[in-house]
Amino acid sequence: MPAQIGMEREARSRVKLTGRVTCRDKTSTGTVVDLSDAGMNLQLAYDIKATQGQAVVIDTEELGRMNGMVQWARGDQIGVRLMTSSNTSAKIASYYKLFR
Repeated sequence: MPAQIGMEREARSRVKLTGRVTCRDKTSTGTVVDLSDAGMNLQLAYDIKATQGQAVVIDTEELGRMNGMVQWARGDQIGVRLMTSSNTSAKIASYYKLFR
């Protein structure tokens, strides 16, 4: 087993939430396909040219508005690290309690 000191992965859940993703001045509809307490994986309707390190805003009916930072981008799919706050944690916990 390889050593992974400090590299523990957070638990991710497969979900299908649709919403709107905004990065810089470009917006796309998108689907959240993976969700964890710290981040999400988004499949966008079209490539908005998001690059690593850019701020992103995700609006969904179930989670509300969430802010994050692009961790990786592969065309129309991006990984987002959510800005951690008690509000973000509460939104995700509420989603799991009410919608799952």
